[in-house]
Amino acid sequence: MDGRAHFIFCSYFYASIQTIGKLSNSSLPEERKLLLQIARGDESAYTLVFNHYSKQVFNVAMLYLKDTTPAREVVQEVFLKIWLKRETMPAVEDLTAYLFILTRNHIYDSFKKQANQVKALDHFILHQPSAVDDTDHRLQERQYDHLLNKVVSNLPPERKKVYIARKEGLSNEEISARMNISIHTVKKQMQLAMQTVRSFVKEQLHI
Repeated sequence: MDGRAHFIFCSYFYASIQTIGKLSNSSLPEERKLLLQIARGDESAYTLVFNHYSKQVFNVAMLYLKDTTPAREVVQEVFLKIWLKRETMPAVEDLTAYLFILTRNHIYDSFKKQANQVKALDHFILHQPSAVDDTDHRLQERQYDHLLNKVVSNLPPERKKVYIARKEGLSNEEISARMNISIHTVKKQMQLAMQTVRSFVKEQLHI
C-alpha cells in the first residue's frame, strides 16, 4: 500500500464512519461516470461512492461477524482495495453486487486464515518436538512444558483426561471407548481444552 492511498482512505473512513447509519441503499446517480472518475484518481468521486455504500458494506460484514469493530475494519479493507485497484472500476457493471462479493470474499479469506492459524497452533501444541539440540532451547522447552503441564493439570478432570489421551495419539473413538463417554462429549471436551491451551500458548508466544 502506498502512503498516499493509505492517507486518502483513512481520511475518508474516519470522516464518514460517524454517519454510517444515515447512508442510503439505492444506487448513485451517474454511477458509471463516478466509476470512470475513480479510475482516473478522482478523490471526490471516491468520497461519494464511499459515503453512499459504506453502510451496505458494514451491514453485510455484520451479518457474518456480529461485531462492530471487525465489521468496520472490513469496510476499511474493502474500500481501500477499491482505491488501490481503481483502474479496474470501469469494468464493474453492478457496484452493489460487486461490493457484496468483495466484502463476502474478504471475510471468507479472513475466516480461512484464522482457521489455518488455529490448525497450525493446535498442531504445534499437540506435536511438540521431544528434543532439540540447542541448550538454551532445551531450557526454554522445559520451562514451557512445566507451564503447559500446569495449565493442563488445572483443567476439569474429564477434560484433562480427554486432552492427555489425544496427546497420546488416541482417536475420538478410542477415547470414547476408554472413558465410556459419547464421541460428541469427547469432541466438546477437547474443543474446550484446546481453547484453554491456545490462550496459554498465545500468551507465552506473544501472538
